Amino acid sequence: MSPSHPVARLLERVNPWHTRADLWRATETHLCLWGAAFWAIERGEDGEPELWPLRPDRMVVIPDRSAKGGYVRGFVYRGPNSSPMEPVAYTPEEIVWLRYFNPLEELAGLSPLAPARLSADMGHEGLAFNRHLLRNSARPDFLLLTNHEMNEAELEEFYTRWETRYQGAGNAHRPAVASAVRDVKTLGLSHRDIDFIQGLRWSLEEVSRAYGVPKLLLGDFERATYANVQASERMFWRNTIVPEVKFLEEQLNRMLLPRLGYPNLCVEFDLSVIEALQEDENNRVQRETALLDRGVLTINEVRRERNLPEVPWGDGPGSQ
Repeated sequence: MSPSHPVARLLERVNPWHTRADLWRATETHLCLWGAAFWAIERGEDGEPELWPLRPDRMVVIPDRSAKGGYVRGFVYRGPNSSPMEPVAYTPEEIVWLRYFNPLEELAGLSPLAPARLSADMGHEGLAFNRHLLRNSARPDFLLLTNHEMNEAELEEFYTRWETRYQGAGNAHRPAVASAVRDVKTLGLSHRDIDFIQGLRWSLEEVSRAYGVPKLLLGDFERATYANVQASERMFWRNTIVPEVKFLEEQLNRMLLPRLGYPNLCVEFDLSVIEALQEDENNRVQRETALLDRGVLTINEVRRERNLPEVPWGDGPGSQ
């Protein structure tokens, strides 16, 4: 597609508060968090179309209930509750609706995080627990059994003295002395008992699996080598990024181009410059050598593939 083509110009034009990179970044973020992304096709001051990324959590899809109607009647975009923004209505032709398949709800996308939400929440709650423990190590993990019944004044005095002496990270593990206490019953679990670090690692692994990102690319270099880092990069691109790119291509060709009057035009991402997708040089030499030995390729065909000049003796099969 030529850079001067109307569709190419449209993909370059986003609303004045965003850049082209912001458009794709917002789209991928919305797909990863909500499983759906919405682009509004608006008209600029010069009459040319512009793409506006809209937040999926504020978009309402209106189904078409009529017997002869279409799948979607329209869309309504609402602002936050505290905003004076009035709802904005869009027709189906004014919205590019990208979404992942959802087997439970046909008018909503399915976030990749949905199956790993419990693990993500567990990691978040574990971090919050650890933070509160460090801030206040005097929380009641145990029960004090006294030799006599304490009245309200004695209890308040005990709590005041206890918090003054032991509350806060600076007073953690300070020894305590209480003459009236005859026994202590532990009520909570220690960090070792709840396996805090392993819980965080499990949450990371679950989320990385949900999004198809190898742990090495998340900064986990405990077992990293040059070979497995390269393998992780290739796996990430081939198993995660390339399918995502093909999904975006399909959605743009199906939903954006027909709305602009180009039903026979196709958008395709250029992946030829991605280093991780390039064939390893040693593997490439072995493949070319095997094809040359079997007469499948000629010397000049290999040289043309490598942008090298042809030689007079290199057109015949098995040429030397």
